[in-house]
Amino acid sequence: MILVYVLFLRDDSRDLDIWTPSQRILEEIRGDSVMQATERYACFQSCIRLTNEQMLQLWTDSEVESLNPGGDPYRYKISLQTDDLNLEAELERRKRYTLLFIQDLNDPKTCDCD
Repeated sequence: MILVYVLFLRDDSRDLDIWTPSQRILEEIRGDSVMQATERYACFQSCIRLTNEQMLQLWTDSEVESLNPGGDPYRYKISLQTDDLNLEAELERRKRYTLLFIQDLNDPKTCDCD
């Protein structure tokens, strides 16, 4: 298996990390249309002034950190740092994901999205 991974590693057209735990979590978040349709989601997007493309980038290109491995409910910190963005979000997962907050670390502000 290691040899196959090394051989495919040279091919930049393949997304080999799609099945990592972090990528699976981000895929679940992207597919959770119920969470994305909440007023809280729209409030944070509006407050921080994030475009739909930037929100998609947050749920696609971020680092995922489990804040309580094996916990009930699971909590995740999602971090995206690019030349233009420095975002952090926290989510909780029971049966569905719940967005707790999104913040722009480059331009911190208080968003009243409760």
